[in-house]
Amino acid sequence: MITLTAPIGITVNTSVTLVALVTLSAALVFGLALMPRPSRATITWSVGFGVAMLATYVWVAANQFDSAPLRALSSGLIVCFEPLLWLGIRAYAGKRPLWPAAVAFVVVAPALLTATSTTAVYPTMFRVVFTAAAVFAGLAAWELFRLRISARDVVLPLALVSSAFVVVAVFGVIAGLAGVGSSPGDELRMLRDINGVGILLTSQCAAITIVLLARGEALLRGGGRSGVDSSAATSAALRARLARAQQAQEPAWSLLDIRLDDPADLAEASGPAVFASIVEAFHAHVLDALPAAADVERVSDVRALALLPGGEDAVRRELRALLQRVSTIEDSGPRASVRVSASVGWAGAAAAEYDFDALAAVAGDAAVLAQDRGGDRWERAGVSTH
Repeated sequence: MITLTAPIGITVNTSVTLVALVTLSAALVFGLALMPRPSRATITWSVGFGVAMLATYVWVAANQFDSAPLRALSSGLIVCFEPLLWLGIRAYAGKRPLWPAAVAFVVVAPALLTATSTTAVYPTMFRVVFTAAAVFAGLAAWELFRLRISARDVVLPLALVSSAFVVVAVFGVIAGLAGVGSSPGDELRMLRDINGVGILLTSQCAAITIVLLARGEALLRGGGRSGVDSSAATSAALRARLARAQQAQEPAWSLLDIRLDDPADLAEASGPAVFASIVEAFHAHVLDALPAAADVERVSDVRALALLPGGEDAVRRELRALLQRVSTIEDSGPRASVRVSASVGWAGAAAAEYDFDALAAVAGDAAVLAQDRGGDRWERAGVSTH
């Protein structure tokens, strides 16, 4: 005889869902982005996911103990995800990481919300913190849309959810200024719900974009094949030469950040085999065009760093010769003909006080600016050029 019984009901509350999905997203980033391709970008992103995961555990504890300070701390930790996300995107793009603003937010936001959690000003403080986090979300979306990668759809999940964050914050500010809203208790519940839904959506979209960026675009964005931070992995000789120049008080030294223009278009138009030959020709031409006294490091297939002596006039001559030499590379791909060119960022060693990391950062920013202005040109850090 078969006895039919009622199905077992499984109830999963919002807190458990929040913890599960954010933890899953963190595990994906740790396992698929950080471990196989450790870099400044993936480390920063992983720290952000670690903070978000901690925030969800604090959220659960707050609900269990019905603690307002713990809820406020959780909310503060959740919004700290945005500045860390933005820092990671800048590091991925090879731009200077602006740590002070992000670190200040990460320290101040949770402390401010926790301190005011039992006071009447908490809703106002939360709006201020939420709006500040939205600024970082907007900056993250801006950086994502400006990334020079071939698969533009890779950035869409995170860019769109970051843009939505900004829209929600704008409407919140407008509602606050207009005096439109619910009672204080209802408003607090609404703010907590928005924060919970926001971290669910952002963590999922961020995990997708980060894993795809870390694993699929390392070559074409200008990073190394292994994902290791180029400033640490390939600059030993450059650092040593710069240190000797500082000891000898030789001011006439410059760092050049040399990047192949539009590598994604070249790879798509010419095919893997021809693109590989273009890459080898690019590095060979860089070595041939620069003087024998220059130290040249191959950072990736599409990027090189060069430290060379000489005054401004001499460096300008070398730059013109370098760009002309690279432009003679021919794309002989069967599907299309794409002109090969390079962009160079130029930074003087003395201006950065012989600090290699600072020098590499400003030279990298100048190289990105040169590419943004059309490529096949050089830009000097801090100086307006042609």
